[in-house]
Amino acid sequence: MTALIEVRDASVRYLSTGQTALRGAGLTVRPGDLALVSGPSGCGKSTLLRLVNGLIPHSYRAEVTGEVLIGGLPVAGRTIRELSTVVGTMLQDPRKQIVGTTVAAEIAFGPENLGLPRAEIRERIAEVAGRVGIGHLLDRATAGLSGGELQMVAFAGVLAMRPKAVVVDEPLANLDPAAGLRLMRELRRFADEGGAVVVVEHRVEEILEFSPTQVLYLEEGAPRYQGPVEGFLRVAPVGHVKLPFATLVSRAAELPAVPEPPARAADTTTPRLEYRGVSLGYGERTVLSGVDLALGPCERVAVLGPNGAGKSTLLRAAVMLITASRGEVLVDGSPVAERSVRNLATTFGYVFQNPGQALFSATVGQELAFGPRNLGRDPEEIDADARAALRAVLLDDEKDIMDRPPRTLSFGQQRRLTVALALAMRPRTLILDEPTAGQDLRTTTEFMGHALAAPSVESLYFITHDVDLALTYADRIIVVDQGGVAADASPAELAAEGALWSRAGLAATSLVAAVRDHLPASGAIAHPFDLARRVSLLTPSPSSPTEGTTPS
Repeated sequence: MTALIEVRDASVRYLSTGQTALRGAGLTVRPGDLALVSGPSGCGKSTLLRLVNGLIPHSYRAEVTGEVLIGGLPVAGRTIRELSTVVGTMLQDPRKQIVGTTVAAEIAFGPENLGLPRAEIRERIAEVAGRVGIGHLLDRATAGLSGGELQMVAFAGVLAMRPKAVVVDEPLANLDPAAGLRLMRELRRFADEGGAVVVVEHRVEEILEFSPTQVLYLEEGAPRYQGPVEGFLRVAPVGHVKLPFATLVSRAAELPAVPEPPARAADTTTPRLEYRGVSLGYGERTVLSGVDLALGPCERVAVLGPNGAGKSTLLRAAVMLITASRGEVLVDGSPVAERSVRNLATTFGYVFQNPGQALFSATVGQELAFGPRNLGRDPEEIDADARAALRAVLLDDEKDIMDRPPRTLSFGQQRRLTVALALAMRPRTLILDEPTAGQDLRTTTEFMGHALAAPSVESLYFITHDVDLALTYADRIIVVDQGGVAADASPAELAAEGALWSRAGLAATSLVAAVRDHLPASGAIAHPFDLARRVSLLTPSPSSPTEGTTPS
């Protein structure tokens, strides 16, 4: 069977940075295949996709060796327009590909550019909106959608072009578990109907149930494994990739040590952030109502919930990005409206889901200095804080990082840079919106540890769709759904509430099951690695697996 996608011994060096992002990569995807590409942040996964969809060499200036064939023909000899009818692409940041002012207009954009009749375009809009579950959004303005909603809209726009192959970059990063499940089912269906799919994803466990036909694992731009899933689970670096809990148990001897969480001051009676009968929304649309909630000054709080439920809306009220239409929001016991911008900036370090909302300076150094300089700090302080912040987010080893334009960093690195901007302001509370989307497990582990250990940081409030992240790092989990707070409990208590998981569209991962089975509801959550080691001592050792795969 002829391959739809074929990459042969490809290497890529970007001319803008001089960096080699890919070395000797190969990938063959045939009709019916669903290929998983994984690896650490910055390992070349997105570069591989750019080769496949023609963005390299048509949109990115790069030196390319090797061969890339789509449908048996070289990419270099075809235009982006021609390639878009064969390969559909969903980018890591959906805002970069959304051009329509409404959802219906966005889905129609591609078919309109193909010159299709209006009746057929309307049929395609209705079909794909129904398939991906966004029919209720068709008349909504794209500017008012959540990141997860935008991602589903971008996917619908891809399907409306009816390509032969689809490549998706971090599809689960911004999606709630129910939406992620819906998207992956559609990708699996697309492959089963004769299409080819390439999925780039760090969260390996969530992809496994959709039976990927092969796994390509990259490190430092080079292939380290290529073959079936079973072999990958035996050789994947356990501290770098999010693997099923059963795999962690079977490979417990390889798990890295987990650092002790930093000691925190005792809690006080005055909440850092309090909502009293609060309603929040945009224009005439109310998103949340009747919210009564108090978040402590020394707590780690995770906020979960479906796309568009109001998670970001809830925490934006802390920094006056949105004001309550009813009720009162208080910070350290005083109404937030009475706080100055300067006071809020040093109380809360707010990090947006989309790094593009925070990056505007010519260099990383200028970005890091902007806020502290406006606070009147001296240059020596600013430089010291900037370098400490870069260490905390694991960007200090990047070559000439202070002089780099922020947009030349990878999307995951840009996310971490925005956290560094917040840390450089020395906030007492970090508020992070999807802080680890696009990050590999090792980066997530080190980054969260450094962020929590930052000298000024007393508390952390973070929004996430990654249930395992919430179980690992939160003292308390709040679930937002159906216009209000649906649950407020400890991680262990929440893991035991099976009915809530399905009702709120959350994913009961293998870690959730392990917590439920091995920890009392009143007990403290153990790090997944420590819990796996504990469970391994109670589990009989299986016979050694037979070999059958070949690392590349």
